[in-house]
Amino acid sequence: MQKHGSAMPLSLFRAGETVTVCRVRGNEDMKRHLQEIGFVDGAEVHVVSSSASNVIVLVKGARFGLDSKVAQHIMAA
Repeated sequence: MQKHGSAMPLSLFRAGETVTVCRVRGNEDMKRHLQEIGFVDGAEVHVVSSSASNVIVLVKGARFGLDSKVAQHIMAA
């Protein structure tokens, strides 16, 4: 796991990594939607698979597929 000071977009992490959400960027609708499905500060996220176009993650026991453009708005370390 990375140091908390080096947050980077969720889209850059590799499959098998478990990271912690530091912040969610984007417009209010996007931030609200991501927070409703579990992407809140301090949430633990396990990257199941990652490709150039999408990221599959496990958050609070639920599996989600995110477009890589959306995953870029989730900053994690």
